[in-house]
Amino acid sequence: MSIGVSPEEVPPLRVGITYNLKRSHHHSDSDDLFEEYDSEETILSLEREIQKYHCIPLRFEQDHTLQERLRHNPPDFVFNIAEGLGQGRGREAQVPCLLESLGIPFSGSDSTAMGITLDKYLCQSLLGRENIPVPDMRLLFPETLGNGEEELLEKHGKILIKPRWEGSSKGVFPDSLVTQREELVQKALRIWDRYRQPALVEEYLPGEEYTVALVGNKTPRISGMMRIRPKQEEKDFLYSLVHKREWEDRVAYEGPELLDHHTRSALEYTALRAFRILELRDFARIDFRKDSRGIPRIIDVNPLPGLRPGYGDFTIASKLSGRSYEEVLRDILGESLERWGLWGRERTHVGAA
Repeated sequence: MSIGVSPEEVPPLRVGITYNLKRSHHHSDSDDLFEEYDSEETILSLEREIQKYHCIPLRFEQDHTLQERLRHNPPDFVFNIAEGLGQGRGREAQVPCLLESLGIPFSGSDSTAMGITLDKYLCQSLLGRENIPVPDMRLLFPETLGNGEEELLEKHGKILIKPRWEGSSKGVFPDSLVTQREELVQKALRIWDRYRQPALVEEYLPGEEYTVALVGNKTPRISGMMRIRPKQEEKDFLYSLVHKREWEDRVAYEGPELLDHHTRSALEYTALRAFRILELRDFARIDFRKDSRGIPRIIDVNPLPGLRPGYGDFTIASKLSGRSYEEVLRDILGESLERWGLWGRERTHVGAA
């Protein structure tokens, strides 16, 4: 039986959902242009969960009319999953900035954290200064070729070339590892031409890859943890865009019970430290890879992880750790509403079994 306040005693909250819907790309565009955008299935799933808690969901797809629609019909609260428009490094901060300017409470991290974390160079530089383990890296611009990248190649022998500000493994291909300067230049040119941004050149970490899902604010906690392995043996495995698209055939996800105690402890400690240092809010996903000494280093921080049911590293890691999709969304919604003082802890249980 549900506990807490009955729906008749509390007026329903009007909860807007801000999002970008995945659509067909133009034949002249990259096939991964809308890779981070959400499906209709994700929006419907969020609406169903929001309705369970005596709330009225409202759709606000991001386009050039979003500001006027929000101003004309402001919701009490916004559940934000919008990735932003265009290809700039501040795109994930667009909707949070707009909501901040309009004074509308919203879920997830603020615009500053969104901007920093999408820019992998800024994020990892900040974490490195706080003694969080991150890969050795350099930025590569067309005009700075020959300024340090060979030193990195000589130091590590094998390096990874990827975009400076992309998510969902965009720009990470099975052939993104290089051992020769000629390959480095070729792969960096691919990043410049395809994504219109600097290439991030970082040391290749040969160890296993992990994902940690976090939920919370004052006392953030681990919602899920998993190891990511190829189903078939691959030399120098990279968790590329191809692997994520074909994950059921290519990738095995293993829950925390299969990890040794030392690895679990290191992942949890480092993920929680990074979450607090970056001042993230409500939920996030942090990705790791072990170096040659077995130390997990942070390779990506995502404060806006995908929430599609049964798909996406955040929801899969949570499921492998015993958390259902419904429980995960309830936790995120409850944390964000409580943070804004819109919903007491007891009200998060309305409608829950």
